[in-house]
Amino acid sequence: MKPRALVIEPDFSGHRWRYVQWAVEALVEAGYECIISTDSNSRAHPLLESYEAGPSPVDVVYYDKSGLRASAFLSALACVKADFAFYAAFEWMYRETTRSRQVDLVVVPFGDYILNAIGFLGSPFGASRWMCIVMRQTFHHRDMGVNVPPRPFVDYVKKQLFFLALRRGNLSTVLTIDPTLAAWCENLRVTGRQPTVRYLADPFPEMGRVGSREARGRLGLRDERTILVYGAITDRKGIKELLSACKVRETHPLVVIAGEQSDDVRAFLSSLDSRSRDGVVVFDHFISPEMEVDLFCACDAVWVGYKGHYGMSGVLVQAYRCGKTVLASAFGLIGWFVKHDRLGPVLEDLSIPTINAAIDEVLACAGERGRVPVAESDGGQLLAAHTVSNFKNTLRSAL
Repeated sequence: MKPRALVIEPDFSGHRWRYVQWAVEALVEAGYECIISTDSNSRAHPLLESYEAGPSPVDVVYYDKSGLRASAFLSALACVKADFAFYAAFEWMYRETTRSRQVDLVVVPFGDYILNAIGFLGSPFGASRWMCIVMRQTFHHRDMGVNVPPRPFVDYVKKQLFFLALRRGNLSTVLTIDPTLAAWCENLRVTGRQPTVRYLADPFPEMGRVGSREARGRLGLRDERTILVYGAITDRKGIKELLSACKVRETHPLVVIAGEQSDDVRAFLSSLDSRSRDGVVVFDHFISPEMEVDLFCACDAVWVGYKGHYGMSGVLVQAYRCGKTVLASAFGLIGWFVKHDRLGPVLEDLSIPTINAAIDEVLACAGERGRVPVAESDGGQLLAAHTVSNFKNTLRSAL
């Protein structure tokens, strides 16, 4: 009988579904049957539909939040902090699934949902072995030379919760897409029994490349200098700042915004004046892998000038793989990687002069970049290791 893994991910928006897909593929390749537990709102997602379309080693179980049952204590905590609401949901989804099926391993592709709460409450998965991927731990960044705002009290509290989660959470392994967190934990050399914290290079799907003209033709784009904004399009993407800067330029570059948008971004784009609207092309829907290839091949530069985002970015990895220059925030892991691998100008702030100076730099060099696509490089840059095959190999080795 094959071992069975339960993969819990309530939200398939943005880039999260990719981690589920790659984790499931790695588990199946390692001989596991998989159950994906998710919210019923994710039912129409193409990945889940593909699993349900025919014979598959993957079973999908949907839960409606209205049916959630938690203890009075946990319900009260959930009203105070979202982490506890996620903890209650994960505990309930695990309990409901394991009523009728044995589970040998629980995998949480986005462990940041519940890690802080686990520091208080222990594992929501009983005695079951489990592992997670963490993406948003920042308490160690200043210790490791990453440019983030000083938050001594918050960092101290988050650091203690992280240690408590490692000691009390019944974790087998913690995988982190942040190389500085794995190095920080290794340098600390904490004694006692606790799970290994291992670096998991954050990938973007391997993809072919097509000519810019061919890609623009399929997308219906004009032959102009083009900046791509890609992913889950929320205010944190820095859309408003980018378009405000473009608005005062003599020549407005074509800004392609691709990915499902939040309501506030959708309202903002609807309110643009005619000049700004003419300089923007919007694809407000799920982006297929084929369209994704065209988008990255069609653009001259990729925008990763995000606000308040100090973690890693799959969009940055894909820009690197396609040999595209980025316009990047100087802060967090995005700034850290861009400076290390010299991938483009870094923005110390999101003021109009700073953004326009960066746009001038990247568009002047478009088509004359010294950097080459990853397939032709010597692999010396950090992001060269960020492939799906490396991701799955690391996850399998952690089993």
